[in-house]
Formats: sequence, C-alpha cells, structure tokens
Amino acid sequence: MSRCKKGSKQWKKYNRAKQYVLSKSEAQLKDALHKTTRQFVRWCLENQVKEVVIGDVEGVQRNTKKKRNKKTNQKLSNWSFGKLFDYLKYKLNAEGIEMEKKDESYTSQTCPVCGKKNKSSSRNYTCQCGYKQHRDIHGAMNLFAKVYYGEIRPLEFTVKPFTYRRIA
Repeated sequence: MSRCKKGSKQWKKYNRAKQYVLSKSEAQLKDALHKTTRQFVRWCLENQVKEVVIGDVEGVQRNTKKKRNKKTNQKLSNWSFGKLFDYLKYKLNAEGIEMEKKDESYTSQTCPVCGKKNKSSSRNYTCQCGYKQHRDIHGAMNLFAKVYYGEIRPLEFTVKPFTYRRIA
C-alpha cells in the first residue's frame, strides 16, 4: 500500500482489504469480551455474589512507558479494559449485582503477613517471611483485604485450586 499512489485503484483495493481485516478482528474481540463477561456474570449468579470489586488500572500504560518493549506496547494498546468494564457493569447491574472500581496500588507487591514490599518477577509471590502464593491470587486477596478491612492483612480463608481460561 505504501508504494501505491493514494487514491489509485490498487490503493483503494488494498485499503478495502485492510479495513475488512480490521473490522473482522474488532468483531472477534467484541464477541470474546461479551462471552467472557457473560460467563463471569453467570458464575457470580451461581455463587450468589452480591458485589464485585475491580482494580482500577488507569495508569498502567503511563507508568510503565520506560520499561516496555515493542511487543508489550502492542499488547497494552490492544487491551480494551474500558469496554470490558462497561460490559461487566451493564450485565452485573441487570442482575442486581453491584460493581465498583478500587485503587489496587501495591496489592501485588505487599506481603499480607509481614507487610514488606517485594516485587515478584515470576508467577508466584514469595516473601522472606515464608509466605507463598500465586501472584494473581495474592493481588486479589490483598485487594479484598484493602477494600473490606482498610489495610492489607492476612485473611482467614484458603483458596481453591484454579485453572486459567484463555480465549482460543
């Protein structure tokens, strides 16, 4: 397309093909988001969840600008968190489930047992005091504690084994 003269037949042909591919991938993403949010809402209903708290990730793209490479930039620019939030909000509200955004700063870095901050570079969070947990579950549990207790502290429940769900 870059070698074609803008407005020529060949340029228009390439441009139409490009727009078709872009619209198709956008539709696939929208479909995947709807299916994922519907599945989550169904799970909330089955488990009688009354309130959903989501971490506010507004500054993720700005705060990691210096640390990113080309691949990470592409992933973050394709991340449609706003759409996901909107879909979840209207689907949860339709079922009578409350949803709110909360600040999640330092929830994945702070140990709930000793309170020390430690950045984990692997899938599991490990602290010097002996506390170990999967990084995502660790962050979610700390966000829960931060919202309901006002501080990050150990919780009195255990977490069931889990599996990742990926969109194929």
